[in-house]
Amino acid sequence: MERMKPDKKQARVAGLLSLAVIMLLSLIIGCSNNNNSGSSAEGGANGGTTGEKANDGKSDSGPFKFSYTRPTWGPATYTKGGAYEKELFKEANVDIDVRIIPVVDYDATIKTTAAGGNMPDVIWGGGPVDPFWKDLQDQGAFLKINDYLDQYPAVKNAVPAGIWEKMADAKGDIYFIPNLIYPVVPFFINYRADIFDELGIAEPTSVAELEAALEKIKASGKDIVPMTHGNTVPFWAAKDLGTSFGAVSGWAPSKDDPNKIVPAEMQDETLNFKFWLQDLKKRGLFDEEAGVNPDPSFGETKFKAGRAAVILGGNLQSLYTDLKKNVPNAEIKIMSPLKGPDGQQGGTRVVFPQDRGFYINAKAKDKAAQFFKFLNWSLTDGSDFRRYGIEGKTYTVDPEGKKVPIPDEKREDAYKNAQIEPLKFIDPMSEKLDWDAQKLNFIGTGIGDQFDYYKSMFEKYAASPFNDYKDPTVTSPTQAKMGAQLWEDYMAKVDGSILTDMNLTKEKYKAAYQKYLDAGGQKIIDEVNELQKNKSEPNYVD
Repeated sequence: MERMKPDKKQARVAGLLSLAVIMLLSLIIGCSNNNNSGSSAEGGANGGTTGEKANDGKSDSGPFKFSYTRPTWGPATYTKGGAYEKELFKEANVDIDVRIIPVVDYDATIKTTAAGGNMPDVIWGGGPVDPFWKDLQDQGAFLKINDYLDQYPAVKNAVPAGIWEKMADAKGDIYFIPNLIYPVVPFFINYRADIFDELGIAEPTSVAELEAALEKIKASGKDIVPMTHGNTVPFWAAKDLGTSFGAVSGWAPSKDDPNKIVPAEMQDETLNFKFWLQDLKKRGLFDEEAGVNPDPSFGETKFKAGRAAVILGGNLQSLYTDLKKNVPNAEIKIMSPLKGPDGQQGGTRVVFPQDRGFYINAKAKDKAAQFFKFLNWSLTDGSDFRRYGIEGKTYTVDPEGKKVPIPDEKREDAYKNAQIEPLKFIDPMSEKLDWDAQKLNFIGTGIGDQFDYYKSMFEKYAASPFNDYKDPTVTSPTQAKMGAQLWEDYMAKVDGSILTDMNLTKEKYKAAYQKYLDAGGQKIIDEVNELQKNKSEPNYVD
């Protein structure tokens, strides 16, 4: 697919950059930060009311009890009854029975839970943009929350009006509270600059040069993995490397008909990228555990231990500090977006600004008001606790009075992120747009001198955005009815085998996809195109 020329997108890219530069650390420090999101340097209600002190977030008598299930992006080491949990329960007058599931296992596990009718009071899910959750929502599994949003302004104001509109059904009813992310989230190509220097390898500027560098690393005799990936599935960790092939990791205009959009499986750019990565693995240039090891953190573990030279994605702050502990002379740098085989300038795959969120079980209606009081408290009087935690345990105060997060590795075990993330709910969009607070996190980690460099690299990735053209709120009726089964019958094994079956070819993949299309997949594509009237490239920033 030929992308629009940069000069035709200048205004939009300028808009991206004016806000995008504020979100570097949503990726860089994400899971290391005690609030697992961007945060601003000062406290406050962020648009909510603050005059409801005693009743804003706390139950009127005794702790408010509710059950809660959610995914975790870090290691599943949460232990109930920890010190942070006790302090939260005391401050908010709540008693939360939380169940956590590693994010890579979440969807499969929670579908079994839902099928058994054993859902908790509050549950994380994909929301109405996901056919599975939309179907449960339409069946009446969840509570309508419109009235509660009107009653608790801090919760309502935490989410932009445009996103609430996307969450509403045809009648304007809202059931889902979205977890917000900023649409520009680069997954950098990080590399060991010290190893590259030792082997005389210049920083790659193209896919071909990256491939040559990996070959040289393999031949060096260092017994080091040339390239691995960060804490997610391989192709998503590699999403920004994929842009160098023109892969948008989603729907894009058809080459045959620019007024029609088609899924990634029908795009040569995406298949070229995926099978290129397969070829790297065949040749020992990409981690042999990619697509095989069920532990999503295996790649970061290797890189931090000094056993990998390049990592796609990854939590930069923890990569840097943990690697330095094991290899004191190590240095990490970020490759600028690479030029692809056809001269395509890479950048970053832009995302819809919502990543999951949570529902209230319809059977827990009697708990809804108290739950919203709790959320409202967390965004008003409890905002500082939600964002920073406990002084001396998760943050310190500098001479200027600013709260400086204590790096995860320097905290007591009871206050590490693994004990905090499972008890997180929502943060307002306003907190995801603050560079000053992000800089404090760098300073807190002891790498404040690296901040300007990382920020500049973020700007380079953000300068060339690649969007998924499909409106995630548009759902094909056929997809909702039988899409998951169609995929399971015809594509799940093939699509999931690119990095495990070295005999799988692009031609075999296409043949399997044609069977999927013939069995109903084409109808799904046709319905999406019929229902989505606006097929222009989306803009989630301006």
